Amino acid sequence: MPTTEQVRDVLATINDPELHRGIVELGMVKGIDIKGSRVTVDLALTIPGCPLKSFFLEVLPARIKEEFSDISDVQVNLGAMTEEERKALVGGVRAGGAQEELTPFAGPDSPTIVIAIGSGKGGVGKSTTTVNLAAGLVQQGHSVGLIDADMYGYSIPRMLGVTTRPTMVDEHLIIPPEAYGFKLMSIGSAVPDEETPFISRGPMLGKYLHAFLTQVHWQDPEYLLLDLPPGTGDVAMDIGQRFLPGSSMILVTTPQKASTNVAARAGLTAQKLGMHVAGVIENMAYAICDHCGERTYPFGSGGGKELSEKFDVPLLGQIPLDPPMRDFADHGKPAVVELPDSVSAIAFKETVQRIEKLFPPRPKRSVRKTLPLIMTPAKPHTHGPNGHTH
Repeated sequence: MPTTEQVRDVLATINDPELHRGIVELGMVKGIDIKGSRVTVDLALTIPGCPLKSFFLEVLPARIKEEFSDISDVQVNLGAMTEEERKALVGGVRAGGAQEELTPFAGPDSPTIVIAIGSGKGGVGKSTTTVNLAAGLVQQGHSVGLIDADMYGYSIPRMLGVTTRPTMVDEHLIIPPEAYGFKLMSIGSAVPDEETPFISRGPMLGKYLHAFLTQVHWQDPEYLLLDLPPGTGDVAMDIGQRFLPGSSMILVTTPQKASTNVAARAGLTAQKLGMHVAGVIENMAYAICDHCGERTYPFGSGGGKELSEKFDVPLLGQIPLDPPMRDFADHGKPAVVELPDSVSAIAFKETVQRIEKLFPPRPKRSVRKTLPLIMTPAKPHTHGPNGHTH
């Protein structure tokens, strides 16, 4: 028969599916009792009503039985952490990840490259571009986070088909939903439905953006993309002056002069706020005739090149006007994933490769060997929790 410590060692190999840290390391294992061929594990989940309780009820017994052939029955009693234990867990997770500072991604040792995607005006396909860049970077093997910073005009959840709400472990720790291999946060995940407007005064936008940057469990992604709102208002000012000074911006424009002029204003504003304009993406650059295969230019041509020359930065990509890409975005599917051989997907993939060269991944942050977590020693099982749903 295995010993308590041997069972604990097996449990230590199981990660919480949201925090991606070991359940023993996080102090979730509260008791282990072995009687004959039966093992009972008392597990304290991070929050009451956790939707992932089925994961623990399935994985823990399977892992223990797989490791120990003489164990035939595993009982998992689910409870919830106390407020004090949850605070200790939050402190440990944050200490093991981003440093305690105003904006972790702005720190000199941050392994995350922050790229704001801006346009200055709506209707140029900025959000569609951001979603496909994020999915394309994941396809290249990178870890990615995406923040929908367009609070009033949020659209990222719809474009990714995301209906899952973030998990609030604590007021200072939020587990973001995931789609197509990357994590994302949007105010759209906090409203009842996508038709509900987000109504708030300008100063509050900074508070929400600050929470997205500092309280979400991003896990130091290699790239963090911010889908900016149109214009040069509060959000752009907060990013450049308060939260992410020195971060980079990629301008999205369509070819016509009206679009490039507004995008230029957004770029000049970003520079005045201390941000770095790093490149230009021209969306709706051309269309391809279904019959003859010839390129046409419904919105003119040359705007993206002109804008890139104005800022002396590379033209990173020219994305064609591709109706199927729009249709898939409306149904929550990025073109680079669902239409990999389409002209738009190929253009996005080429753009992603240029972004990789422009922003090569940074070294990972050094990992601490010890974490300030409350570790509950194993104790004999007497009368376990009554199976509160987590």
